[in-house]
Amino acid sequence: MSSDPSQSARLAASRAVGSVWWYFLVRALLLLGAGCFMLFQPDLTLVAFAQVIAVLVIIDGILALAAGFTGQAQSRFWAIVRGGLMLAAGLFVFLQPALVSSIAIKTVLYLVAPFVILSGVLEIVGSTRVSVRPSEDRGSFFSGVLTTLFGVLLILAPVFFGELIVRILGIIAILMAIPLLLLALKFRKVRHRLETGS
Repeated sequence: MSSDPSQSARLAASRAVGSVWWYFLVRALLLLGAGCFMLFQPDLTLVAFAQVIAVLVIIDGILALAAGFTGQAQSRFWAIVRGGLMLAAGLFVFLQPALVSSIAIKTVLYLVAPFVILSGVLEIVGSTRVSVRPSEDRGSFFSGVLTTLFGVLLILAPVFFGELIVRILGIIAILMAIPLLLLALKFRKVRHRLETGS
């Protein structure tokens, strides 16, 4: 009689663990796949990302048009104008994702690069001021030079750095997938032990 409640508790625990382990496995496999894709195909990742954004913009445009035509918006005219613009922009991005992703990367890095260069120049200027510890000034000076050079490189090779960022994100996704995969395998072992009673 005493074994029946423990057996049913073990069965309930087995079902609970069995309903969870595959969730971690699926997440791990998706992260691994996405990470490998970002790592080895950064240019295609950027194109795919642009197309996903395009689909979202198209859906938003369609919803705005529908709201404008059915009278569900506060201003029908502006809802239709907004919907038409969003639909046109979304279709353009969807049909020209490589061009848009390239322009987006360049724009972002061209906006970031001047601040990086300015930061490096300010560090160089700050290091040339009279200080009690000249060794720290040398370190600040070289750090400022490297920061300035990095900003110049961002301007000269924005696509390279954009793809490098995507690759770094791919490595992070792969590293995030590993513990999830190990957790899924651990849960699967626990489920097996609960089912067999060992």
